[in-house]
Amino acid sequence: MWGAREPIYNLNWIIRLQAVFEIIINQTATALDFLADQSTQMRNAVFQHWMVLDYLLAEEGVCGTLKDSNCCLQIEYDRKVVKQITKRIRKLAHVPWSSRWKGGNREHSIV
Repeated sequence: MWGAREPIYNLNWIIRLQAVFEIIINQTATALDFLADQSTQMRNAVFQHWMVLDYLLAEEGVCGTLKDSNCCLQIEYDRKVVKQITKRIRKLAHVPWSSRWKGGNREHSIV
């Protein structure tokens, strides 16, 4: 029942598995890109709220009292780093079709 398979069957199975991994990796990179974009938008919104709070505090005459304290909000985030990582992930995941299948019959491939 589970005897030896033809070499072409094993090769096709490996090619299919590689394609599945490539899809998963690309979807993961897409999700990371989305989260990086969303984080940038959230950072901008927080910054806008922070500016409004500073303005309201200045109107009340409280401006500058919290300037040197530890309660100031700092968001350290570099969107470019995440984008570079996802670019490297996609580069590692991509294997050109010419190196996946050297010769032989292409009708057994996954595309």
